[in-house]
Amino acid sequence: MSDPALSPRARLVIALVLAFGIAAIKGLAVLALAVCLAAGVALASGQARLVLRRLRGVAVLASGLLLALSLIVGESVLARVGPLALRQEGLEAGVLIAVRLLSIVALTLALLAPLSPFQLVGALRGLRAPALMADLALLTLRYLDEVSGELRRAHLARRLRGGRTGWRTLREHAGVLATGLIRAQARSERVWAAMRLRGYNSGLAMPVAPLRAMDWVCMGGALLAALGIIWLDRIF
Repeated sequence: MSDPALSPRARLVIALVLAFGIAAIKGLAVLALAVCLAAGVALASGQARLVLRRLRGVAVLASGLLLALSLIVGESVLARVGPLALRQEGLEAGVLIAVRLLSIVALTLALLAPLSPFQLVGALRGLRAPALMADLALLTLRYLDEVSGELRRAHLARRLRGGRTGWRTLREHAGVLATGLIRAQARSERVWAAMRLRGYNSGLAMPVAPLRAMDWVCMGGALLAALGIIWLDRIF
């Protein structure tokens, strides 16, 4: 389902369908199947290393949610360490949320990471999404790219000038971040003005290539997989 020959529209549809299927899981019995599905998509896409690298931040967030829910939610105490109590209901809810989050992010990265921002926005337009949504997605991606570039240049200039490092420079880093955000915002506004002057959003649109047989097969397989996960979750 993640063959490089798949069109951007097919990749986007597959990612959305599988994400909704995993998000609909309410019990712990089917979580292993969701993990296997996400791992299979990542391996088949050839993006396994990229997915693992980008999952680190999400894994920290998922671990925090799991720990917080385990200590706060529920009444059945499994273990107690001083004032802290590990609660069964919170542990189950935390595992469910953490695994679903990691699985959804992993398969989304595996399917959409090979796409450029313009291909992703083109896929949205090809799916007849509102033009405003596609424009916002394009400008958001462009703004994030501008922010990243400004921050890299600012940090490089700071290091070349002998800037200090460590927690004591937190105020200086905050100033660099604020300056980068302002400069990136100004540059994004200039880019948007240039796009409008060159006739962007004038009503003309590039023709959309039709979906191929492989696209339809993979989208159908994703739909069956999502429905199968939901069905098994309701049974068990």
